[in-house]
Amino acid sequence: MAVNVPSALGAAQVSRFRWSTGEIPHSTSGLDANARPGFDGAMPVHQIDPSSYPDSELSQHLLTVRGIQWAHGVHGDPYALILRDQDPDLHRLYGELRAGPSLRQSQLGAWATVSHSVARAILGDRRLGLSHPDTGPDDRTLYALGSRVPPQHVLTLDGAFLGLSHADHDRLHEFARPALGVAAVDRHRDAVAGETAAIAGRLGGEFDLMTGFARPAAVAATAALFGLTAEEHARLGLLCPDAATALDALLCPPTLATTRALVTSIEGIQELFSGLIERRSGSAGDDALSELLRGAEGPPYEDVLAAAVLTAVVGVEVSANLVCDAVLALLDHPEQWTSLCESPELAVGAVEETLRYHSPVRLESRIALEDLELAGQVIRKSEQVVVLVEAANRDPEAFADPDDFLITRPDVAGHLTLTGGLHTTFVAPQARLQAVVALRTLAARFPRLRRTGPVIRRRRSPVVRGVARCPVAVGQS
Repeated sequence: MAVNVPSALGAAQVSRFRWSTGEIPHSTSGLDANARPGFDGAMPVHQIDPSSYPDSELSQHLLTVRGIQWAHGVHGDPYALILRDQDPDLHRLYGELRAGPSLRQSQLGAWATVSHSVARAILGDRRLGLSHPDTGPDDRTLYALGSRVPPQHVLTLDGAFLGLSHADHDRLHEFARPALGVAAVDRHRDAVAGETAAIAGRLGGEFDLMTGFARPAAVAATAALFGLTAEEHARLGLLCPDAATALDALLCPPTLATTRALVTSIEGIQELFSGLIERRSGSAGDDALSELLRGAEGPPYEDVLAAAVLTAVVGVEVSANLVCDAVLALLDHPEQWTSLCESPELAVGAVEETLRYHSPVRLESRIALEDLELAGQVIRKSEQVVVLVEAANRDPEAFADPDDFLITRPDVAGHLTLTGGLHTTFVAPQARLQAVVALRTLAARFPRLRRTGPVIRRRRSPVVRGVARCPVAVGQS
């Protein structure tokens, strides 16, 4: 289905974004030409709950937002091009962004940065949150051409707990730390290693790194962490692939079919863990879910459900893509793959360098909770601020030889991936453990692992750039 772009978005009226000055032209998306794009407290928010709309209205919303992003990309807005996710050379766009001011406003209204220092400040600034302030369900409306404000976030996925406030995240992190913090997750290392080894043991010849190993291993590790039965494990494995688009769907409109599948998968994951919580209440088990339940004050166990769903929806996908991107980077640098095979302890450094070099969460979006100043720019309440994490992790002012992949890099700890204290930080211990175990397993079993074809990434995946297919083989060609 085509999107008709009106004359307000024609070539004569959509000027190229002035990246060199940080200024934004006042012409497109039906914006008031006399007002800076943003919110005045009375404007609507075009981030909707997809389960609340019929196919016809939801499809119109998705296609219109896609059309706006596409149109601005056609006319050279780098942030729109990144969201459009059609440019194979992202680092060219990052370089264009790096050439101008450290914080600039896109034609889409978002303020974007590739500066490591500015990005670090943004991710640590509690005046910036995940959701629009003072906004309820009645304030959220479908996006339509002629809207007074540009589209920012596309969908709300409250069932996956992706819009929690700082206060809610603080409480959730503190509550879940005994069960899902670094030390707690590490107690399950042997179980995760056993599940990962079992999956690798069934592989040989040619196989797909994502569908045959990385995602099954991430699901199995999550099942081991929460003490799932074989039947529950299998059910989680069926649900997770459709949930993989969650982080992307916040910023880039998926297709209607993908959106419906995403909502169904999140509902299924909620149902799975809600049933487990009901059955496990009072359990003396040593799994993470039982530990969470023992730490809860009692029904309705909302924080237990939030912790479990975040781990499944965000953690599995982040872990699976981290494993794939780590292996791909290592295979592209054969001497470092050889070093890992000879010295498995280098897996920790390889994972950290992959987090820097190929971040599994490439964009972090925030909304200003109040008027504030950042990097010399005045940000108005409810305006969007975006950190291009992968680009900030390649900032030459922060890292020596930033475009080199070095698993023994001494300054790797300065990367910004999975930081900022919100949902991506929540799954960091899980992702790190699973990736380290996976790399050690593959290096030990398949030292002659090699790529056999091009990597295919999911379409409309600007946040995680999710791997869809990654053919590899064991042994010499």
